[in-house]
Amino acid sequence: MKKGFGFIILCFTYFLGIGQDEKRLEQPDMPGDIMLDFGFNSLRDTKELINTELFPSRSFGIYYMIKRKLSDQFIFNPAIGFTFEKIGFSDRSNYQVDDLKITSWDTVSVGELKRNRLAITYAELPLELRFYPNRTVDGEGLFVSIGSILGFKIAAKTKMRFNLDGSKIKEMNTGNFGLSDLRYGMVARVGFQKVNAFVKYYFSDVWRDAPIDQAAPSQFTFGINLTGF
Repeated sequence: MKKGFGFIILCFTYFLGIGQDEKRLEQPDMPGDIMLDFGFNSLRDTKELINTELFPSRSFGIYYMIKRKLSDQFIFNPAIGFTFEKIGFSDRSNYQVDDLKITSWDTVSVGELKRNRLAITYAELPLELRFYPNRTVDGEGLFVSIGSILGFKIAAKTKMRFNLDGSKIKEMNTGNFGLSDLRYGMVARVGFQKVNAFVKYYFSDVWRDAPIDQAAPSQFTFGINLTGF
């Protein structure tokens, strides 16, 4: 009975809405676009003291971008958003927290390791200038771009998963882990309309105080972007 009554109300609302289409206000058109970056991270360290794996080291960014058309060939795109970085370690080392809540870089010596990652969340301000060689009206067509990125670390955690004596064990720890609070770099893109490929290179070190002496890795990210949601 309740379902039937609900269906009648739904139909009544639908047909009433059709009769009022002319009076209905149009929804406001948002001035910007949502950008989604999907990529992979690689650490650049000439000493290669911290070993990582490519596919577990994923990157995801979500940004709100506003277009500022400068001419028929140039559009300036300021944006704001969040980037979620994962660094997957290829060995058994990661940050460990002991019973006294002391954090240290250590190696897990027991169990079958399944996952070993460091996850970092940044609030970021990307800026870029896009060039359209064939001209554009509202961002359509082929383009290339170059820009800068400024990021502020807001959270970090480790995640390890391994099998031990038939049991699946997960370990997660949150902390600062000696990471740099600020990062900055450059981004380049090439694409067509709402899809592009990008590369990002951060000039700043990932760690302010690296877990291994003399290690000072920076981050390189590459991937694809979808824009216009």
